[in-house]
Amino acid sequence: MKVVFRIIGVLAAVIIGYLAFFMEGYGEKLEFNGTDVYYTDMVTEAEAQKLGEYLLSSEFADGAEKSVQLSKRDSIYLFRMVVVDGVTKDSANDISFMALAWTLSAQVFNNAPVELEACDNRFGTLRVYK
Repeated sequence: MKVVFRIIGVLAAVIIGYLAFFMEGYGEKLEFNGTDVYYTDMVTEAEAQKLGEYLLSSEFADGAEKSVQLSKRDSIYLFRMVVVDGVTKDSANDISFMALAWTLSAQVFNNAPVELEACDNRFGTLRVYK
């Protein structure tokens, strides 16, 4: 049984190391109950903190490992979220992603426009929801 736990521990360390390797260069990082919030120099730490606090209060940050990135282009906030493979191909998810962008605009960014970018595990954009 101890061998099984050691193997699981080693695998977890490898996965975390792999994710950490690929997440480098995505900005500064804050952590909220398992959710990594990266933010670029286009936004302030206070804006990223406010986003993280909202993710906690909305239970998006629920202890499961997740990664998001906050950036900005002109006056548009970019909420970039790592998603599982295939989720962007199912149009049934479109309304949920658009609703999340709208909610972030209203609840976090004082009604400023927000685009949600569904991303792969390297923050490569798969699809944009406005």
